[in-house]
Amino acid sequence: MTNTDERRFWEKVDLRQPAGCWEMTGARCPLGYQYFYFNGRIGRAHRYSYRLLVGPIPEGLVLDHLCRNPPCVNPSHLEAVTTGENTRRGYLSQNGQRNREKTHCKRAHPFSDENTVRIRTEYAVQAAL
Repeated sequence: MTNTDERRFWEKVDLRQPAGCWEMTGARCPLGYQYFYFNGRIGRAHRYSYRLLVGPIPEGLVLDHLCRNPPCVNPSHLEAVTTGENTRRGYLSQNGQRNREKTHCKRAHPFSDENTVRIRTEYAVQAAL
């Protein structure tokens, strides 16, 4: 990470967001994450922010947005967790709830017991016990 990368990063961060989020300005990917070009490569901006202000992301872990706001790069809103934990938290989040409430697929076909596969996650199995 170079000084130029760091300067460009801070030029694109809006610290005035509600709930203490720091959002990157500019285009977003379809999932809402910001990309940032650094060290000659493109990567997700929240990962750059974490490395810059906290340190390396531990091996085998991913960053979970505790604020549930994908463009947020505030490292105090990020937690390094396993992929499984990140998935479980997503299942419990608003987006997970939104998916559970869907009645039709993206092509407008209604979901039914005959055409819908339900995958029991570890969380769902624990909740059922």
